[in-house]
Amino acid sequence: MIRCVRDAPYGLYVLHHCERREMNTRMISFRVVLAGSILLATAQVAVAQSKIAVIDVARVFEEYGMTQDLESMFNARRRELADEAKERRTAIEQMRRGLAAFDPSSSDFAVREKDLIRAEVDFQVWSTYSEQKLKMSHKRWLLSIYRNTQAMVQRLATERSYDLVLTYDRLTADAPDSVTLRQQILLQKVIYHHSRIDITTEVLNRLNTEYKSTGGIRSLDALPVNSNRDSNKALGSQPQGMKPTP
Repeated sequence: MIRCVRDAPYGLYVLHHCERREMNTRMISFRVVLAGSILLATAQVAVAQSKIAVIDVARVFEEYGMTQDLESMFNARRRELADEAKERRTAIEQMRRGLAAFDPSSSDFAVREKDLIRAEVDFQVWSTYSEQKLKMSHKRWLLSIYRNTQAMVQRLATERSYDLVLTYDRLTADAPDSVTLRQQILLQKVIYHHSRIDITTEVLNRLNTEYKSTGGIRSLDALPVNSNRDSNKALGSQPQGMKPTP
């Protein structure tokens, strides 16, 4: 390695060579710093130009008229199913008490025992089927509500040139214990936002206006409120006005 000293052999040549090397090093350093500065400035401009909004999705779900009407209908259907289940259990219990009055060795006992077993099996099948169908229908409608909300957010964001819309959660102080509160804190997606970028109310107003314009609760007529025993008419069919995503 050549040392940059004046008393080295061929001193002038070595000194000139060292000066050129130092100049090249400074030039490379300058270019690196310049490139970094340009990238930083570009990133800062991009951030400054980005428009961000936030939305409280939980509040939208709570105050959306479609959600409220559907929950009311589903609750009514759950009560109908509970009443029907009670009637079926009562009938089975009556059959069981009636069976006890017959001689186990008689032909009548065998017939009635077979009818009791069939009734118990039918009840279990009906109960499982009704519960699962209700859950699947509720799931489809919940997804439909979310997609309605998502579409409305997209339309509003397009109108106002938002680049990003974040959801935030309301932190409540009524957590049962510190563990639950800590989980709520850790699940917070947005620590702070100014109220001017909160589009929750605007999205809610638009959703409810659109829902009413399509008929409101009348668009959900396919969800039966009155009791019926026909499983083919059970909750889960789709209304013509507001169809959930399959």
